[in-house]
Amino acid sequence: MTLRLPIGNDVLYRTFSIASAPDADTISMTIKSHPNGYVTNWMRQNLKAGDVLEAVGPNGRFTLDLADDDQLAFVSAGSGASPLMSMLRQIAMKKTQQEVAWLHWARTADDILFADEIKEIQTIHKGLTVAVFVSHATPGWFGYVGRPRRATLSAALPDFARRTVFCCGPDGFMQTVRAIHGAEGGDPRKFHIENFGALKSDAVDLNKIQQAPIAEQRFQVQFGNKCFQAGSNETILAAATRQNVVIPCGCAAGICGTCKVYLAEGSVEMRHNGGLSPEDEEAGFILACSSKPMTALQIRS
Repeated sequence: MTLRLPIGNDVLYRTFSIASAPDADTISMTIKSHPNGYVTNWMRQNLKAGDVLEAVGPNGRFTLDLADDDQLAFVSAGSGASPLMSMLRQIAMKKTQQEVAWLHWARTADDILFADEIKEIQTIHKGLTVAVFVSHATPGWFGYVGRPRRATLSAALPDFARRTVFCCGPDGFMQTVRAIHGAEGGDPRKFHIENFGALKSDAVDLNKIQQAPIAEQRFQVQFGNKCFQAGSNETILAAATRQNVVIPCGCAAGICGTCKVYLAEGSVEMRHNGGLSPEDEEAGFILACSSKPMTALQIRS
């Protein structure tokens, strides 16, 4: 879900994983403030109970609905535990018969997310087993140590390759786990990842847009009561940002769906990364970050 954050004279958008169960009465997120992070530190220092934020979403598809059996493996690293906690909370709430083996990687024992709640869920859901790995062991730690490797992962969960896997964490971590799953003979159709964000080469750096790229054609874009020009070789979002027209944006890579707009007139070339549902696309919506104009356009929020 993408949050709209009024910080000073700016409005910034940031996307976070939902950690609450889909059927819960409230939405919760686990947001880590990074030492050099501007937005997350502002949130930690300024947000308080009773504050109201606008949001876009939820977007994406990383849910238990993708599982076609009751033997699951949750594999996470760091804050990648958040969306998996959403699933586990749903399982505990619904009291399903699904067996969950959760393998989690953390930097130290103090960095393990949801440790106390997972212990509580284990008391009511007997099908939950947990193995934790740390990269920096301290005195008193008796669990697994080290990064994901085929031997240690297989030791912790011998039937890993036969389960439906949900994996979330840094991109390199997920690719390593996917490779181990394949080497163990796992069905790639049963390996699901939360593709949060995008590779650097896929994302648009909005801070570096200074001038229009060379374009074969230029088209007028009408967005509400504002007009701007967009080249045929640039996205609508890039053109709008260059000309100080604000279209809400989260990832700028076609994943989060924050920049969804309705295409009232005209045609575009669009290639996104899952941030727009087939239903929305059929209804005439596009993602500004993933669409290049082919004609003059009229779009609206």
